Amino acid sequence: MRKNIVIIGGGTGTFTLLSGLKKYPANLSVIVSTADDGGSTGRLRRELGVMPTGDIRQCLLGLSDTNQEIKDLFAYRFEQGPLKGHVAGNIIIAALEKLTGNIQLAIERLSKVLKVKGSIYPATLKPTTLSAILENGKVIRGEHNIDEPKVNLKPASARAGRDGFKIKNLKLEPSLPANPKAIGAILSADVIVFGPGDLYTSILPNILPTGMAEAVKKSKAKKVLVANIMTKFGQTDGFKASDFVKVSEKYLGGKIGAVLENNKRPSSDILKKYSTEKAKFVEADLKSGQGLKVISENLISDEVVKKASGDKLKRSWLRHDSDKLAKLIWKLLN
Repeated sequence: MRKNIVIIGGGTGTFTLLSGLKKYPANLSVIVSTADDGGSTGRLRRELGVMPTGDIRQCLLGLSDTNQEIKDLFAYRFEQGPLKGHVAGNIIIAALEKLTGNIQLAIERLSKVLKVKGSIYPATLKPTTLSAILENGKVIRGEHNIDEPKVNLKPASARAGRDGFKIKNLKLEPSLPANPKAIGAILSADVIVFGPGDLYTSILPNILPTGMAEAVKKSKAKKVLVANIMTKFGQTDGFKASDFVKVSEKYLGGKIGAVLENNKRPSSDILKKYSTEKAKFVEADLKSGQGLKVISENLISDEVVKKASGDKLKRSWLRHDSDKLAKLIWKLLN
C-alpha cells in the first residue's frame, strides 16, 4: 500500500525535498504558503491580484516528470525589459488562475500538463499577508520585509534578531480558513514533513490558517522536522537544531516525532560567505528521547547553487542533499 507523505514548506527547500521523494512509491502532497509577496510573485500579486505563484511553481517543477525543455521554460527568468525578474512559470500560473477563476483548479490543470506526480495545495484559497510581532512590540508587515530586513542591524545578543529583538509571534491577515483539500491531505497522511526552508516565512505561515494546526495535531501521521543548515538573520539568529523544534511545537500545539539534523559543518569559505548575511551554522544539539527520534548526519549536498541572473532575492548557497533526505524519511515510514 502506497504511503501518504505531506510536505509543509515552500521555496527551494521544498523543491529539493520533492526531487528526492518523487523517486519513491508514495502519494506526495505539498502545502504552500499564500503569504509570499516578494520578487516576481509579489509583482504579480500587486498588479494582477492573483495568488502567490513562486512556491507553487517550484513544487510543480519538483514533482514534474515532463521533459527538460518544458521545465526550463517554466523556470526561465527574464533578464531585461518590462518582464525583467519575472519567471515564465509564475506568469503562466497567474494566467491560468485568471482563466479558471480558481487557483486550485489552475494547479490541477497545470499538473496534468507537467505530468506532476503528486498534489499541491495552497494553505488558503485566497492570498494573505504575513506579519511578525517582535518582542519589543514592533510589527513587521509583509513576508518579504520579514525575510529580507531593509536595514543593516546589529543584534543585541547572539540570540536576538532585528533591532535586538526576536520574533515573538506571527499573524495572517485576513484570518482565513485552511484549504479543505490541505486539511484532507493532513488527516490522511502517514508522515508530515516540515521544511527545510525559512522557519518564519516558508514553514510556519502554513500552520496559521484556521483549522490547520488542529488538523496536524489530530492527524495520526508521524511529524518530521528537517532542521535548516544555516540560521536566517532576523528570524532564527543563534538557533540550534533544538530551537527549531521548540518554535515549531509552539505553533503546532503538539509534539514533533522525529528530526533530521545536519551535523556536517560547511567549509570556511562558505561560512565566510554566509557571515556577510549574518547567518551562522545551525549546531546539531539534539538527542533521541522522550518521544523524539533524532537522525544526525551529513545532509549537505555537494552542489553549491548559483543564483539565476535577474533574480533580485537573496538565495542560500547550500542545499540539503535531496536523495539523503528522501531516503531517511522513507526509512521512518518503514
